[in-house]
Amino acid sequence: MKKEHWALLSLGINTLQALAKIIAGLLTGSLSMIGESFHSLSDSFASVITYLTLRFSEKKSEKFPYGLYKLENVGSIVIAIFLLLASVEIFKRAFGSQVVIRKEYMAVGLGVISFSLLSSLILSFLERRAGKKLNSPVLVADSYHTLTDAFGSSLVLMSFLSSYAGYELDRYFALGVSALIAYTALGILKKEVSVLLDISADQNTLSKIREIILSFDEVLEIKHLFVRSSGGRLFADITLVVSGRDFLQMHSIVDRIEEKLKAEVPQLEMVFIHYEPKQETTLGVLLNEKGEVSESFSAQKLMLFKKGEKLQLIKDLPQNEQKLAQFLMEKGVSIILCGHHPESKEAKWIISRCGAFVWETQEKNPYLAISEVAYNFSDVQTAHKERKDHRPI
Repeated sequence: MKKEHWALLSLGINTLQALAKIIAGLLTGSLSMIGESFHSLSDSFASVITYLTLRFSEKKSEKFPYGLYKLENVGSIVIAIFLLLASVEIFKRAFGSQVVIRKEYMAVGLGVISFSLLSSLILSFLERRAGKKLNSPVLVADSYHTLTDAFGSSLVLMSFLSSYAGYELDRYFALGVSALIAYTALGILKKEVSVLLDISADQNTLSKIREIILSFDEVLEIKHLFVRSSGGRLFADITLVVSGRDFLQMHSIVDRIEEKLKAEVPQLEMVFIHYEPKQETTLGVLLNEKGEVSESFSAQKLMLFKKGEKLQLIKDLPQNEQKLAQFLMEKGVSIILCGHHPESKEAKWIISRCGAFVWETQEKNPYLAISEVAYNFSDVQTAHKERKDHRPI
């Protein structure tokens, strides 16, 4: 059954119980039975709230693009308030006037209250199981409210039995039941108010999401992982550092991460993943046989500058532009310094596909050429001392 069908079933059973209890209460003269009938009426009202909440919580509109999921949490809070009122009601009855039951109608009272107790226990168990399966906090909250009706019925039953045996023990049972109901209500209030304040998902869920994301080798770092709960749904906002410099490739990786998260964490309603490339720049300077910056996209040597590493000087480079471009990309070069872009379309495509680019320069001195674009390479600091101006390298 759907969630709203469970709410309608709860409404029907609670209304039937309320009518049966008011009739039995009037026949037996039992104040606790009459009071319990009003308790069942409050259960019916709570079921109406549950139904309306479930009926409209998933509606989405232009003004509410995320849906009205938090209506479920609001409904749970209303039910929790009813639980507190029920607790106070039972507490008052425990110290109220003595119940005098008409013996001739005791069988009717016992039958009604036994039916109420059994039906409430069964409904509470089934509704709570359905609420957990359907991930509905309002159904779970309503199941606990239904359980309080079973506690109230047990109080009336103990009143009947103790009256039959000549003992008055109902007030002692009432105190324990009242305390348990209040504890349940306060627990629901704490949980649902936290959700309304956008509390984070529990640690087990966060750990599972983190584990799924890191199962992708391309993910280098999780910079931010925010997952909030709303009406039994989860909304994730994630920022990742992803390897690679090709936009389409990184976008494909992120799509696969999102698909896997939604498949393995069914509560996830929406996943927003922001991704960044690995912030690492490698400069490559193409040199001619004289050690000067090459005037074209060809070179005898390659000076490789990478942050945090020593300068590398590589010889015996490919002379074909396409092969040279491929060689530079394999070395992870992101900025290529030389006098001119490659003539080969294939070489241009290789460089563009990897997110790298060619920086044309007229400088012959490789260090001065680097100073045009680089500012954070420790290996060229000595060159800065030879400059006449003071631009940072």
